[in-house]
Amino acid sequence: MEKASNLNERGENMLKNIGIWVLVLGLTFALFAGCAMLKYKNLYSEYEIRLQRLKAKGGAEKAPYETAKAEGYLKVLKSEIDENDREGAELFSGKVDQYLEQGMSKVQ
Repeated sequence: MEKASNLNERGENMLKNIGIWVLVLGLTFALFAGCAMLKYKNLYSEYEIRLQRLKAKGGAEKAPYETAKAEGYLKVLKSEIDENDREGAELFSGKVDQYLEQGMSKVQ
């Protein structure tokens, strides 16, 4: 009888340990996911500033296509950030950067 109760206790302990590891991994994942979105929130702020600089240098007249595309993709990036969609934020972050670079090269 004693052997059976020891096996039962070991099984319960193993389940507790597995539960603790699942909890630790879940919290770690949530922490890293939040940090990733912080990166895109910071990039969004940077891109807003760069877009204002582009407009101040005459981007609407000298590079209207690039300025409009950068502005449109910036709005979509904001939407992706609000939805916590890391993959979408990464995709549209690259698009915004691309059109801001192209626009700035045309106005200089």
